[in-house]
Amino acid sequence: MTGSSQTPEPGDRGRCPSLGALMQRRPVVVALLFEGGLAVLALALALMFGLRPWLTIRLDAATPLLAVAATVPLLGLVLLLLRSNWAWVEALDRLARELATTLFANAGPTAILLVSLLAGIGEELLFRGVVQAGLEPLVGAVPALLLASLLFGLAHAVTRAYFLMAALIGIYLGWLYLATGNLLLPILVHFLYDWIILSRLRREAGRA
Repeated sequence: MTGSSQTPEPGDRGRCPSLGALMQRRPVVVALLFEGGLAVLALALALMFGLRPWLTIRLDAATPLLAVAATVPLLGLVLLLLRSNWAWVEALDRLARELATTLFANAGPTAILLVSLLAGIGEELLFRGVVQAGLEPLVGAVPALLLASLLFGLAHAVTRAYFLMAALIGIYLGWLYLATGNLLLPILVHFLYDWIILSRLRREAGRA
């Protein structure tokens, strides 16, 4: 059939697709743009408020090894929770699988790697490098850590359980930053955690 509905109008040529259409066709692209946008937002806010979070990013021989070691407790917590029969954990696991199916079922390993890396950079620059570091001189180190973690949880508040998990993870990442003064450590831990979890969910979504 060659109905008129299949022929684009002249005014439609070159028109940018809506966010909804792009989300349906290229969900990974949307995820990459979102996480990259957080990094841009963090840098803009840092410049606006006179912060320099990039100066606290330090790479040395010990940091990658420390990041791997610091990721293990997060993964261990997830495994312990998945072995439980708590209803909220099962609901959270179902939600994560649904999101993975929507976003990453057709994504390749490179896309998962890039999304995870940008999430680690963008979210840690914003919540630890700008929010936590910016609040610390005003309210103190521990209140700043807690407030930044609360905002981190709210940013992931798809459900109450997801909010709670994200806030607790935020406290852990914020503590790593506070204890070492090296923003690269929570960036790497965030990246590794997301990469491992998303890779697992992607494999399971592909088999579903």
